[in-house]
Amino acid sequence: MTERGAGTSEKHFPSRIFLQLTPVLQTSVLSVSVSKSSENPSIEIGHEKTIEGSFDPPNSYLGLKVSAGETVTMSLKPWKFEQSVYGDSANLNWFLHDSADGREVFSSKPSKFALLHPNAWFKNRYSSVYRPFTRQGGVIFAGDEYGKAVCWKVDKGAMGKLMEWEIKGWIWLTYWPNKHRTFYTETRRLEFRETLQLSFS
Repeated sequence: MTERGAGTSEKHFPSRIFLQLTPVLQTSVLSVSVSKSSENPSIEIGHEKTIEGSFDPPNSYLGLKVSAGETVTMSLKPWKFEQSVYGDSANLNWFLHDSADGREVFSSKPSKFALLHPNAWFKNRYSSVYRPFTRQGGVIFAGDEYGKAVCWKVDKGAMGKLMEWEIKGWIWLTYWPNKHRTFYTETRRLEFRETLQLSFS
């Protein structure tokens, strides 16, 4: 983005994160359980208009006063979290959604109108009140909304022993304009794989 003349706030952001956790030696695993997935992203926009009227004393010039007010409420859930079990593997998925239409960001592109609109949700995404990212570009998750744990039940013979775990992951990184005026968008995918040794206590 620097080569394109964009500033430091123009950066790729994670739009989908997939992790798969698998015990390499599976003979000791009895069962796997995951907490429930989150609900679909909620987009609740409330619009309330009020008109109040009152009568003045008879000797006033108009005799009627009218005042109008408008209240807007909004509730957004940008991230959807899904958990599933495949064999002895636990699959964890985080999906970022566009609040304007509810589409998954990693598999879609914004319209040109959305890219030009100054108040689009993904504009100023590191400072807006409903931001899914920190100002440093980190991801904002909440444990009470996106699950807390994955549990493997093992037999007693595995207690206190080292066990190898494979962690595979894919991260989709998307660029949509933040403050830069451009129609350029893209999504790339990064893959990684690690092996850890952990003991059951």
